[in-house]
Amino acid sequence: MKGKWIKYIAVLAALFLVVTLLRGCCDALLVSYREVYTSPQGTNTIIVEYDHVCRPYVYKKERFWKKYLWTYPGGGFMETVFFGVEWLSEDKIRMTYDDLNDKYDEQFIIEIP
Repeated sequence: MKGKWIKYIAVLAALFLVVTLLRGCCDALLVSYREVYTSPQGTNTIIVEYDHVCRPYVYKKERFWKKYLWTYPGGGFMETVFFGVEWLSEDKIRMTYDDLNDKYDEQFIIEIP
């Protein structure tokens, strides 16, 4: 009986290691850059992830996972770009893209539920 429990624990530990490894590899393959921002009073935390063509994805950080909030509606960029994040309130942010020649400036307001 004791041998069965050891086998179950070993299988569960191996499964946990495989899932952890796969999750880390998926992040490395899908996410180029990640930024984490916390609200002024510390009640909300958002994660801004950029894919390999610099499109931002915004997530709300939960306790054990992240909740999807917003994706950039346009296509990707040919160069490395970053969006500025400004907290307007505890549950609202402004994301801005400032182009050097001001031709493609963009601004988005995102509400955090």
